[in-house]
Amino acid sequence: MPYPHPFYRGALGMAALWLGLSAPLSAATLKDALDHAWAAYLPAQSARTAQFDAQDAAARAWLPEPPTLTLSGRSDQIDRNAGAREWEAEVGVPLWLWGQSDRAGAVAQGEREAGMQGLTQERWQLAGELREAWWDVRLAQAELDAAELKLKEASRLEADVARRVKAGDLAPLDLNQAHSVVAQAKGERLRAQAALLRVQGQFAALSRGAPVPDQDEQPANEVAPEQHPQLTSLAAKASAAQARLNQAAGDTRNNPELAFTLTRERDSRGEAYQNLAKVAIKIPFGSSSRNQPRITAANAELIEAKIALDTEQRKLAANVTASRAELDRARETLALQQDRQQLAEQSFAWVEKAFQAGQQGLPALIRAETELADARLQAARARTEAARAVSRYNQAVGALP
Repeated sequence: MPYPHPFYRGALGMAALWLGLSAPLSAATLKDALDHAWAAYLPAQSARTAQFDAQDAAARAWLPEPPTLTLSGRSDQIDRNAGAREWEAEVGVPLWLWGQSDRAGAVAQGEREAGMQGLTQERWQLAGELREAWWDVRLAQAELDAAELKLKEASRLEADVARRVKAGDLAPLDLNQAHSVVAQAKGERLRAQAALLRVQGQFAALSRGAPVPDQDEQPANEVAPEQHPQLTSLAAKASAAQARLNQAAGDTRNNPELAFTLTRERDSRGEAYQNLAKVAIKIPFGSSSRNQPRITAANAELIEAKIALDTEQRKLAANVTASRAELDRARETLALQQDRQQLAEQSFAWVEKAFQAGQQGLPALIRAETELADARLQAARARTEAARAVSRYNQAVGALP
């Protein structure tokens, strides 16, 4: 089989590598993968929603606690047994303190908001993990495509060398060198296949079996800091902590209780029963031993939440700046690697032409082909890294797919 002309050989190599890199791994988007993975969290979301609904209903109830019923009886049967009897039923109704219901409602609303924002934060974090796993797959796929192209061209070279050795144009040593190049290319393909299988398994586990997206992301508009999922979650936690502090500072004593008592009694066996009614109110007093630990704990929680929010604001600002710079560097690197690939294609064409004319030996051709394969691989990596840099930038600014 004649070895292809340098021009056609280079064109075929470029086309094969480009098709291998751009061929869809699956007809899906990152949003599809995220939605598929996030569906597993829906039962937990429903449970949290039910919890928040119950807290809100408790805060809006007529009474802070359920009423209590006390039944008691008194008799003189133990000593004189003159027939004295007393039966008493008491209903105790806890009462809200002034503003206590509003404070409880604010806590319930704050915890609901913190919970909802926490779910958004978890979705954003899952998106970041999926983005990294996705691009690990794409990068491994690019390296496998490059390895397969290198093996294909090494096999063509081996066949051409074998033909020329048989014709007496080349020495058997050249054929051994061609065999060695093919063996090396096969080893690289095996390593690339193993690496791809590993990262595909990791993505499948993380996405719960969703297909690998094939559409690159576009740079998103930068989200306002106060709308970033990480910051909104921490801000909501700080607001909930403030509501709990207000509750601890306002609820300085236990709830008062209004009691209604009905008594039926007689002093001796021959007397008729008399009915008595009584209304009482129990007002508990507050104390520092009861209130101060709750207030200091709530205050410490609020301070920690504010510190966490401030720290994360600084970290995210730095991360956005670094991600933007990484994206610019990745694009510059891609341009450089594409230039290098073009030069390697041109150099290989010249060396191959000289080899066909007998002006260059096989080692020079193998070196040129190795350089070309490396240039193609680095260009493929640079394309993938540039696309990954877009996803990392989107993740840094808080943009969901």
